[in-house]
Amino acid sequence: MVVFAQFTFDTDRLVLNKDQQVVPLRPKVGQLLHFLLARPHQVVTREALLDALWQHGEFRDTALTQSMAELRQALGDDAQQPKFIRTIPQQGYQWVCPLVQPQRNRHRALFLALLSAIILAGGVVFGHISQPVSKPVTEQVILPALTILPLTNDTGVAANAWWGYALNSALTTRLQSDYQLIPAAQLIKGQNSKQIELILSRQQQRYVLTVSTAQQQRKIVVEQLDMGFEEVAEQVIAALMLLPDGQSSAVMQSDLIASQDYYRGLQALDEQGNKLARAYFEAALIQHPQHLAAQLELARIAWQQGELGQARRFFADMDLTAAEPAIQVRYHLYLAEFNKALGHYEQAQLAVQQGLNLAQRHQLLEQLATAYQLQADLSWLSQQWEAYSKALNSADVLIGSHTLGYRDAQRAFYLANPPAAGPEAKRLLDLSRSQQVLQRTVRIYRQSPQRNLLARTLFAYGQNYLVPVTESEPSLLEALEIASDLGDDYLRKQILTYLGFYYIQLHQGEKALAYLVQADPDPQFVPQYELHWLLRGMAIMDGALNRDGAPGLTTAIKTFEELLGWEKVSTITAAHANLMLGWSLIKQGELARAEEYVMRAQGVYQQLGLVDTLSYARYTRMYIHLQRGEARRALALLPVPEQASHLELLYGAAAAWLVQDHVLSEQLSEQLAIRPNSEALLNQLTGIRAAPKPSFDLASVMLDKPYSVYCQSSWAL
Repeated sequence: MVVFAQFTFDTDRLVLNKDQQVVPLRPKVGQLLHFLLARPHQVVTREALLDALWQHGEFRDTALTQSMAELRQALGDDAQQPKFIRTIPQQGYQWVCPLVQPQRNRHRALFLALLSAIILAGGVVFGHISQPVSKPVTEQVILPALTILPLTNDTGVAANAWWGYALNSALTTRLQSDYQLIPAAQLIKGQNSKQIELILSRQQQRYVLTVSTAQQQRKIVVEQLDMGFEEVAEQVIAALMLLPDGQSSAVMQSDLIASQDYYRGLQALDEQGNKLARAYFEAALIQHPQHLAAQLELARIAWQQGELGQARRFFADMDLTAAEPAIQVRYHLYLAEFNKALGHYEQAQLAVQQGLNLAQRHQLLEQLATAYQLQADLSWLSQQWEAYSKALNSADVLIGSHTLGYRDAQRAFYLANPPAAGPEAKRLLDLSRSQQVLQRTVRIYRQSPQRNLLARTLFAYGQNYLVPVTESEPSLLEALEIASDLGDDYLRKQILTYLGFYYIQLHQGEKALAYLVQADPDPQFVPQYELHWLLRGMAIMDGALNRDGAPGLTTAIKTFEELLGWEKVSTITAAHANLMLGWSLIKQGELARAEEYVMRAQGVYQQLGLVDTLSYARYTRMYIHLQRGEARRALALLPVPEQASHLELLYGAAAAWLVQDHVLSEQLSEQLAIRPNSEALLNQLTGIRAAPKPSFDLASVMLDKPYSVYCQSSWAL
């Protein structure tokens, strides 16, 4: 027997007690505790633990991580501020709690006293044995036979099987006085025994326990796989009505009905969208007004449907004091999503950090991966590139570690991280891998009723730059059709906005404008609203730039000026609007004003370290100098040739030729020639060099305009 803090641990039976109450432990977790207790204050390496307790198996490392998390949870320990088990980085673990030696003599005396009391109470006196009292024979009660089948683990994580063993044990303890429990291994074919089947799966980052007999089936949503086996066992018993009437309280039955509605709501989120899901969550609250999980989903649906006031009330009215850690984490992440949609990035960062800390403390790995991805998205939007890189890599490492259901987690990762709408190269995504994963995901969801997830997958697939137009366009249009059918207004507006950007890249401004008009954004959602009006101006500008004298150019300029005058416009969107204004004014021949706007954009891009968009501003200024006949000033803006963009090399080679620096012109041409999709640009240089003498007028006519290659759409789509 080992004693520490308020615990005692029987090393023979591997039984842990806290204040004389048994703390359930899986056998392997008990062995882990025994191993650590035998080596107090020693640093025990992971390799030593694996060699001692997990000699074989594909998921040895994952099993150790899971078992250590279970042991800490059983002890109420915090990995960040440990009282029992300290993690030694790059080394292993150390048991730090002092051990107390049991007082053996005192225990022996208590035992003898107790034995004497039993002997006396039983009528045993020194030198005399009382006669046994005969008892009437009672009729033996024949209990119905029941078999609890081993849990089927469909979560994709082998380590989750431990929870099934613990639940089976809790059900056995609860039902053993009312049933003759027959283990599955001893069940004889044809034997009349009621069987309970248990299947654990995942949905919307929750665990769903499907419990069924031959006559009925129920779904129980389990927010997290913690030590609350007895509570889940009671829900199983109530759901399948395994005990006589009256043993399941009216409150339990009401909770059960609410749980069924909550599950149907989660299912509807995947299959039918927000409208039907909302009805189920509201029904759950009628049965159980304090159902926090249903309140959270209603808060999220409310803001996505544009009901911001109601969403704020839902978030404000939730009392998380006694909520499960998984609910608390989800609350913070949903609140972060809400603030992100409003453009309140600082509040969103604060909320996501709170959720991330809780997820780490309670080893909620799926929610931890989600928190990292949301943190990455917020860092991207606020141009914090180092933080973005760190967060996205953390999410990727978690998924690659196989501690989650690998294929499900991989799908979720690429659904949550489509390529950014724009050319910036800081997006740390493997686009080839994303394309492959999303192709498989589309096939999976086409064969399932999960239409909402199919729409989101098609949307993400259509945003991948490696997907050819013949596939990306129909994917985006199908995603829009499904989102519209499901009444998912927020997703529908996201797709409409992206379609505007997509068709601008194809130089189909009128088509882009048609989709953008349908989006009709709410100005309270600042990021979506400002992006909408930026794209709307670009769609109008696109048509005007490709047709001489088009009246739409004036409308485009007015749209950009109004956007710049909006008090809520962000710094980065204002920079983009300044660049667009510069391009529009170049088309009108107002070079001085154009340069003024482009220089404003360039300053912001330089400050934020936006390399790609910085080159847009730089080559636009080079073009303005060439238009003015200022070739040397154009060359002064040229970066190192190896780091220059296509147009910077083109304008630089032309400027060098015009000042008769033929060596530099050839060097820049050679650098351009090794770039993909450069043939059309090299032909322009050939035409300029074929003139009898250097001509600025010829260069102005032959060279591609800076706006003609936005997103490389003129020559490298």
